[in-house]
Amino acid sequence: MRNEQSPPLIAGSMASTFSVTRKHLIFGICLPLALLLGYLLADVQDPVSVLIIIGAIFALSVPLLMKWYHPLLVLTWNMGAFVALPGRPALWTIFAFLGILVLILNRATGDERARFSAVSSLTMPLVAILVIVIFTAVATGGINLGIFRSGEMGGKSYFFVIAAIVGYFVLGSRFIPPERARFYIGLFFLTGLCAATPRVAALFGDFALNLVSPFFGPDFDPEYEAGLSFGEIRLRSVAVAGTAAFYWLLARHGVSGILNFRQPWWALLAFILLGVGMLGGYRSIGIIMFSTFVVLFCLEGLWRTRAAFAFIGCIAITCVGLIGFADKLPFVMQRTLSFLPLKLDPAVKFSAEVSSTWRLEMWQHAVTEVPKYLFKGKGYKISMDDIYMVSYSMRQGNAANWEGAFTVGDYHNGPLTVLIIFGIYGFAGFLWLIIAGICYLYRVRRDSPPELRQINNFLFGTFLVQSVYFLFIYGSFSNDLFKFTGILGLSVALNVPYEGKTAVETAPGLQPSLQS
Repeated sequence: MRNEQSPPLIAGSMASTFSVTRKHLIFGICLPLALLLGYLLADVQDPVSVLIIIGAIFALSVPLLMKWYHPLLVLTWNMGAFVALPGRPALWTIFAFLGILVLILNRATGDERARFSAVSSLTMPLVAILVIVIFTAVATGGINLGIFRSGEMGGKSYFFVIAAIVGYFVLGSRFIPPERARFYIGLFFLTGLCAATPRVAALFGDFALNLVSPFFGPDFDPEYEAGLSFGEIRLRSVAVAGTAAFYWLLARHGVSGILNFRQPWWALLAFILLGVGMLGGYRSIGIIMFSTFVVLFCLEGLWRTRAAFAFIGCIAITCVGLIGFADKLPFVMQRTLSFLPLKLDPAVKFSAEVSSTWRLEMWQHAVTEVPKYLFKGKGYKISMDDIYMVSYSMRQGNAANWEGAFTVGDYHNGPLTVLIIFGIYGFAGFLWLIIAGICYLYRVRRDSPPELRQINNFLFGTFLVQSVYFLFIYGSFSNDLFKFTGILGLSVALNVPYEGKTAVETAPGLQPSLQS
């Protein structure tokens, strides 16, 4: 008697057609594919083999991407990981572009949850910036990628700017239920701890460091640091990881939770993370971390409570300690505090003054370039010959130490990186985005339901701090735009559900209009 649950490969001895089971069909497809991939893996240096392998992996991953593209983008947004491909693109950029393709596919299949534009007031400035970026690229010679060995560079900056805009739409394409908001906040910020992966791997030897280097490029030279003490080594990646954890702590518990004396471990953790952030020796990190804390302190209304006395007391004790013992701190921590009028090591003061001097000199020269590119931006196009000549002149002592950064468009100033590269139209578009973002996040914070109030407070506060910092202290448009679009995209995902209404439960007297 035939088993109905296991049909034979050939149905009927006299049948002229074959009835192949699903398992056998999958086996028949996968076996030749496995043999082909095994053959191609024997020569991974062949570009054709690499492309076929990547294509096969992508094809097999399509079902997973269609379901998990949104959590994967949230997970990788601040991870700092790279893809082992020519040009070393950031991992989040790959998921941003894959996500937009999946989003289009989901829309085509009738998935009502897949949305492109949930907040029109944010969509319009982003689309305007995208149009200006593409127009500038076309008008200045196209998007030039160094991986094609064309003798010109700059395409990677265009790639990051476009990926940041695309990433906003992908982040905002899925609604995150309030009960999962804290989980996604952890995904978004805590993966920033991965930035310290090369430093941790280096503790286990060269093998571990070489293992992670294709995905987390080391930001240090082991041979150079061999002769330095711990306090003299600038641990940039560790500082970035500490900042990411500090942001998560503020978003998860807020300043009120950190200053809660019934749970003093959060205050201790915040203090430790502030110290970790100072290990990079960057004044900018210290300014941003402290400014964000102060802004959230005010947004949470703690200045009207007893917590204000505790905060002022902590600041006073810290100031007294720094005045008396700042010059005893490690070199990198002193450098982070060098913007304050403290007694510091002369070597620290000299290092900070040199850094500030060459920036001021570059800005003075860059300002004279603004009228030249006011109506038609310079673009990111860079000639390899120009880079070689500037590098050679600097080695010979015939060029200032800032000319290398100037040549590649790294002006160390937010407005200049927009005005010179994209002209007045790009700057107007970016200001439009900043103003629209602040207005939107303010409305979200004002009308926020209780379960999202702390997170929305943080998103508004950190966006405000990042905006002021970019416009008045330091910034790079191609490298920093994803910070702004990431905050906005995450806020849209948290606060605007699929129905087109707001996630805010409208109470009497509240008229939220987050869609405008």
